[in-house]
Amino acid sequence: MDLTSKKPEQLELIISRHRDAGKMNAALCREAIAELSTRTEKGFDLKRAIDHLIIAAKSGVPTDFKKLAIASGAFDESKQKWGNWATGALKLDRLCIYCAHYHLPQLTAMLGNTGGKTSDAICEGFLKGLDAAGIDYSGEARVVYEEHRRACIEWGKAA
Repeated sequence: MDLTSKKPEQLELIISRHRDAGKMNAALCREAIAELSTRTEKGFDLKRAIDHLIIAAKSGVPTDFKKLAIASGAFDESKQKWGNWATGALKLDRLCIYCAHYHLPQLTAMLGNTGGKTSDAICEGFLKGLDAAGIDYSGEARVVYEEHRRACIEWGKAA
């Protein structure tokens, strides 16, 4: 199947159906993930976002949504006003799926509020990303989030 002509929403549907069926490793799903990672939508460039989160993991210093939006191309502070629309453009589920597919730690755990603080909403949102990637977890949202953040930092030290 030629996936290059598919819209991002169509690729996401292919991925979600495979996730729901427990077949994230199926060839078509892997191809859809790879194709989706090449797409820039609303300025969001997944590869640039991943690179930004890798830098955060390697430095051990969390980043925030605004810095990720700028790094990914979803937000240009010289032309746009920061708002909730920008965090919606970040496609965090895509980041989680990409990390799982390419055997990276869940790099969105390096995200927090400005100053590195982490709210309960961020921890809950992180679990939604794990769900999107078909990753099993158990426990309180903050504990799961912190475990993944530690794993990112440990991975970053060795990368």
